[in-house]
Amino acid sequence: MGKGKDFFGKDIAEVIEQACRELGASSEDLDIEVLETGSAGIFGLCKKKAHIRVQPKAVKQDVESEPAPQKQKAEAVAAPSEPMGQAPGAEEPVDTPEPSPKKKAKPVVEEPSEPVQTEPEEALPVQPQEAPPTQLEPPSAEGLTAIEADLRHLLELMGLPSDVSVHFEENTVQCHITGPNQEQVIGSEGRTLDSLQYLLRKMVSNHLPDRIMLALNAGDFRERRAEELKVRAVELAAKVKEDGKTQSIPALNPSERRVVHMILQEDKGVRSRSVGEGLFKKVLIYKPGKGRRSSSKKRRGGHGGRSSND
Repeated sequence: MGKGKDFFGKDIAEVIEQACRELGASSEDLDIEVLETGSAGIFGLCKKKAHIRVQPKAVKQDVESEPAPQKQKAEAVAAPSEPMGQAPGAEEPVDTPEPSPKKKAKPVVEEPSEPVQTEPEEALPVQPQEAPPTQLEPPSAEGLTAIEADLRHLLELMGLPSDVSVHFEENTVQCHITGPNQEQVIGSEGRTLDSLQYLLRKMVSNHLPDRIMLALNAGDFRERRAEELKVRAVELAAKVKEDGKTQSIPALNPSERRVVHMILQEDKGVRSRSVGEGLFKKVLIYKPGKGRRSSSKKRRGGHGGRSSND
């Protein structure tokens, strides 16, 4: 991306809205480069602001040569409201085109850019397979015992001794924590539990065969968290459909992001995308193809202004 203006904020949705407001343009008319998605850090440390670089989109024209009949047909389909040969900024009735024999430009139909980088594999979740998944070779009994011992020792070092159980189910080593300290183990919105799960995976990787996952739960937190995310995703989707503004749920782990994508995949009025790097990412919920008509009218009529959808 060339020269652009940098914007900073606490999350991607807020900083994109700030950029649109300051530049007086909709997100479809801007090239947006996500340099930093922002992070709440681990245990509240190493927080980072969201950082994007923005510049107006360059006007593009595609002058590739085609056989005359095919080119005219493509122009008629791509831009029925703009006659061939029409000068930039000029307005003429669609019924009375005046094509120029010397100059013919093929308008480029630009798809509205999405507000951020996308993560296709999570944005379009894979439908449940009809055939059962391949059963992987489970870890050895000694390996499961070693994982349980490491988790128990880690909790003791944290000053949160707890009851621990470990078993293998659905290609995943399921680790479960119970006891009087489980709320401290969970932490705010499960951040401590997620960080503990990340550390445990690194510690016991030599005990896990290839492609075997590890999941850590405390009490029934994961089940409660999934239900809360479903309710929150539906509420934010309703807001998006009402005012057109992009909404976000920050700092979700892969399983939590999957919950949000799955609950919204049947709702044709909104779309969801994951943005960011690393284990914890944000999920944006937004309207598909917003601003398409209003943006095209502004380009033809030469009027500026900011879309109400941004």
